[in-house]
Amino acid sequence: MKKNSLLGFGASALVLLALTACGGSTTASQASASAPASETATPTPTPAKQYTNEELVGLVGQVKEADGTSRAVVSGQELVAQYEAVRVLTKATIEPADCANLGTLGTYQSIDGSTSAGTTRSKTGDFITSLALTSGVDAGLLQASLDKSESQIEACKKVTLSAEGDTMTLTTEKISGVGNVPGTVALKTLMVMPDGKAGAIYSAHAIKDGVLIFATASSNDAASGGPEAAGALMDQAAALIK
Repeated sequence: MKKNSLLGFGASALVLLALTACGGSTTASQASASAPASETATPTPTPAKQYTNEELVGLVGQVKEADGTSRAVVSGQELVAQYEAVRVLTKATIEPADCANLGTLGTYQSIDGSTSAGTTRSKTGDFITSLALTSGVDAGLLQASLDKSESQIEACKKVTLSAEGDTMTLTTEKISGVGNVPGTVALKTLMVMPDGKAGAIYSAHAIKDGVLIFATASSNDAASGGPEAAGALMDQAAALIK
């Protein structure tokens, strides 16, 4: 029996997974370089609000399913712990080696000093979906985290994971049409397991008013509708952030 078989790893990941790490962009205001020194200085932009853990929990608790029900809310380490089943894949040999943190699989990435809250993973149609909100730090740190992840995505468009003779491949591409939040960056990752079965993982990130919004949708049969499932969560969250 292959104790560390990728077939078992992949099946576990796809059943429990809710995806992404990606890059995002926000538009920074810039003062005109040609403005005369005598003109009134441009006011310093008001820093974006940094939400507390309680405030984020309150926002996430308002997210509704199609039938009007609400999901359970988790925060902090409970939110991070939801992705432990995916992190087991790091026991495999990963190529390129620089892609070993599996950012393309959409595991939630915590940011030092931040506050966070999200939904528990839940089945929505054919997809397991999730939502996470991160705040509590300067918006520049949120942006830096996204920029770092985006660089990795560019370098890890195709990744292979190998263990005890089994090989699994991951291919990632940027996509459009995931929700309507300005600046959203979305990805599709196709995971092909050793037995030939495939799963599709969709993820999206955007920053709105000091909050990093992260939504995922994954299916172990590569069903259609993933962008719509993730986009619906993105749009709900953005509407709640005032």
